[in-house]
Amino acid sequence: MDKYTLNETSVRTANNFGINNIELEMELPVVKRFDNAIIITYEMDKIEIGNIGIDVLNSKQTSKIGLSLNENYTLTLTVPKGEKLKEPVILDFNFDEDNTVLVDNIKIQLENNAEADFILKYSSEENNKYFHYLKLETIAKENSKSKIIIANILDNDAESFIAIENTQKEQSKVNYILAELGGKTKISNYFSRLEGNYAENNVKSIYLGTNNDTIDINYNIEVYGKYTKCNINTQGAISGNAHKNFKGIINFKQGAENSKGIENENCMILSDTAISKSLPILLCKEENVEGEHGVSSGKIDEAKLFYIMTKGISYNDARKLIVKANFSKILKEIKNEELQNEIISIIDETL
Repeated sequence: MDKYTLNETSVRTANNFGINNIELEMELPVVKRFDNAIIITYEMDKIEIGNIGIDVLNSKQTSKIGLSLNENYTLTLTVPKGEKLKEPVILDFNFDEDNTVLVDNIKIQLENNAEADFILKYSSEENNKYFHYLKLETIAKENSKSKIIIANILDNDAESFIAIENTQKEQSKVNYILAELGGKTKISNYFSRLEGNYAENNVKSIYLGTNNDTIDINYNIEVYGKYTKCNINTQGAISGNAHKNFKGIINFKQGAENSKGIENENCMILSDTAISKSLPILLCKEENVEGEHGVSSGKIDEAKLFYIMTKGISYNDARKLIVKANFSKILKEIKNEELQNEIISIIDETL
């Protein structure tokens, strides 16, 4: 087993806080061919699909997480100028005993005035050790719009690494929704550059941690354009001996006049041994901006639990209701009913 230092923050804090990075002992897998990938789109004529590779490639995949591995799946999706897709493009990856390792490099580009939504779903059979490492790059050009959903619903023993790099031009709008539910290791890195004026970027996520799970979340939005809006909203729950780090940065660069940014993280602690650490940061080199941040973590309100239980609901079911209520606003933005129900079912089973 080798030790890796990953997911370093761009802003350092005192080392004794133990949140600047995550140190993991793990054995990197042998990357082999991955065959269980399906692209579902009902409007093939409105999207360009290129650079498809489904075999082990010579190029190494690196990202801001700090991990380097050979790629075994690559894909480029381009939505041409002015095209508007009515249905989302679905990328469905299913892990099984013959497909245990996926290192995928996906690029999404929306040309001027293009609109398209995407769902990236990662699921697996049970009782196997799976490894997933996604690098996703999105470029949203002028006046383009997109909602991108990433659902990690892998088996409990999996390791998941998700690295996202997002760039936006003038008047573009990109919403990200991440459901981080599967795996004993969940490491995510989100880096966004709002280069254009009036750009809008929202990243919303839910996570669950149980047993000895390790969760490390590192979100960083850099704001360059005027009149931009950005929002980080993370909702989670941890139990057992799970350990979670949240690091969120909104950085208003010089020239980001009249821009607004909000970040919020809420972690429900469902056991006495689970550990939650949070580091929300606002940085500013421009005077005329609005920034807000808030973090809350703690046990479920006993009075609220008692009230629900007076309605004849068991203690465990009452906890589930409270957790799902906190997740509900983000879950409602997943318009794919099948995926939404699958996520809710996994939350029920996990809790």
